[in-house]
Amino acid sequence: MKRIILSIAIFAMAASLVGQTVNVHFKNGQTIVFPSGNVEYVDFSEKAPDPTVSAGAVVDLGLSVYWCSCNVGAETPEEFGDYYAWGETSPKSRYTEDNYSYYNSSTTQYIDIGSDISGTQYDAATVNLGSDWRMPTKEQMQELLDKCTWEWTQINNINGYKVTAVNGNSIFIPASGLSGVAHNKEVLCWTASDHKYLSGYASSIPILSSFYYRYFGMPIRPVTSNPNAEGPVDHSQDHLVTDKVTASFLGGAYSSINGRIQSGGQLNVKFSNNSSESVTLTMIQLNDAATGSEGNNLLDTETEVLAGESKSYTVTVGAGGIKTPVIRFTYRYNKKKYTVEATFSSNF
Repeated sequence: MKRIILSIAIFAMAASLVGQTVNVHFKNGQTIVFPSGNVEYVDFSEKAPDPTVSAGAVVDLGLSVYWCSCNVGAETPEEFGDYYAWGETSPKSRYTEDNYSYYNSSTTQYIDIGSDISGTQYDAATVNLGSDWRMPTKEQMQELLDKCTWEWTQINNINGYKVTAVNGNSIFIPASGLSGVAHNKEVLCWTASDHKYLSGYASSIPILSSFYYRYFGMPIRPVTSNPNAEGPVDHSQDHLVTDKVTASFLGGAYSSINGRIQSGGQLNVKFSNNSSESVTLTMIQLNDAATGSEGNNLLDTETEVLAGESKSYTVTVGAGGIKTPVIRFTYRYNKKKYTVEATFSSNF
């Protein structure tokens, strides 16, 4: 009788699951959904230990260059790090063709910044980590693919490849994907090489023939020729400074028609460092929140802003006017770039 009752209960439970799904939620935000009718049973087993990779910032894989243990902007091998459009040196919230710094929307042409930007002013690794570091070239990335063993695995539930050299040393490259696209599935990193024939494209891993639009957002795994290069910096306490850096509008001389500030209007802005450490101001942009457009860099040279110091500037509205002005200051602290911004209000 008990067996019959149990069978009826199981049948009733199975019937109630028809049309439902089994949802598995991961700590990194990923969710995998299975139709309940396809699930035979669920069990729990002990997780296999994470693979070990070589310690230290600089890893000798016996290749033509040394490889960094993590991406630019990351502090551990499994972190995705920051995303960059090819040739840009600061991360941003959106990656589109129109807001790409090296695309001319009026001519619909991409601006030539060189076929190999490794170690140049367009290299996000060099700009953010220092002169020892640079983006790998297409050939250096191909060398990593050809002369190492690539094993798909996980570290702390993050998918990626453990890349092991003949000498036994290894690095881990996480499956960061493109900015704004599902992560934990595909390993992508920019190289410093553009496409030889197709304007607007640059090369990336996983394969030599893999090319993407330059305005896409991808991480960067840097390389160096210096075995003693300084590695990733601990940014865990950066908030003690960055939380105290502010941007503001102070007013200005402008005319407004139909809620749009006219071309030539001048707006006064201020960058304030209210922390106890100095920072370096690297970029000033007057953007339009209404259209999502981003302005050019209005700062002539990088400027050190001392602890407790403020810098005031006057910015001019460009052709066509602007509906919702946003001032964005980009600054560097502790070898990392941050941004702070303020939205214009006529109520001062």
